Amino acid sequence: MALERLWKARQFDSATSHSFGGFELGRGDVLRISIPPIEDCTVRISEEDTIALPLLGEVSVAGMTEKDLRTALTARMAKYRHHPQVDVFLQQAEDRQVAVLGAVKTPGRYMLSSRDDTVMTMISRAGGMTDGAASRIFLIPGPPVNTHSNTAAARGQAASAASPALKPSSVGADEAEPAPANNAASLSSSESDTLPGGLDDEQFVIDTSQPGSQRYMEVPARPGDVILVPLAGEVTVQGWVEHAGSFKISPKMSVLNAIAAAGGAKFSSSATLLRQRPTGGKQALKLDLSKIKSGEETDPPVEGGDVVVVEKSALGAVPYAASFIIQHVGLGFPVF
Repeated sequence: MALERLWKARQFDSATSHSFGGFELGRGDVLRISIPPIEDCTVRISEEDTIALPLLGEVSVAGMTEKDLRTALTARMAKYRHHPQVDVFLQQAEDRQVAVLGAVKTPGRYMLSSRDDTVMTMISRAGGMTDGAASRIFLIPGPPVNTHSNTAAARGQAASAASPALKPSSVGADEAEPAPANNAASLSSSESDTLPGGLDDEQFVIDTSQPGSQRYMEVPARPGDVILVPLAGEVTVQGWVEHAGSFKISPKMSVLNAIAAAGGAKFSSSATLLRQRPTGGKQALKLDLSKIKSGEETDPPVEGGDVVVVEKSALGAVPYAASFIIQHVGLGFPVF
């Protein structure tokens, strides 16, 4: 499953990043730097990946994390002061944001604070999901970023006065198989344990209504990700029910819940769930309502645009006809 492979790859990246100090600084980031006795200053990283500081002049920050830059500035300042105290604070990150859109309380772009921030973390920063949110969450990965460019040798150079640019290295191994967008069922690939390097062109669906899928809410988020929480929408219930019509989908609403919202099935235990395929056409799933009620079969969750049809029943034809006559015609007895 491609979602499983993405989860493994990003978990691996998060675990490894603790040895490398986390996110790299990027062009446009705003830093506040404190180097006593120099007055604190706020600087923006230029398009050339450099910053300009009093006394120290121009400093290259390419490939560095905040920790790397602190080490490099300490080394430079050591020429002028014994045991200098250097602090580097990231005030604004230009390329460290995740868009959280759709059925959340405060849609917008939110900054990642660490590589441990997850899909759930970012949704929480957006105020959490609204009552009308669907059970499926779409994760559209951002562009690849340099995750482990700081080798031990490069770190030694970063501590020197030269502060050279560091070159990124590749972590991914095999490319994941491409998957069609908006198709949760087809987002699959080989069950290889290799860590993919080409997953970023895919769109992933986290179905929180499915057992075992909640853990994918802990997929680490990455810069440029888009997390889309769609509205649950409506489900249409037709056939042998009390009140056919369309009903707003509530969280974790199932086929039985939808039929109950329509007043319940009348003299039938057969139903069909119709669902639009991403590639066109309808997918039909036959259901035995009596087995679902007894727990012998799963009660599938409904999605926006679904149609549930309670089918006719030969055994229920007579009582259904009688019920229809009583409800719509009356008993027909003369009134004296």
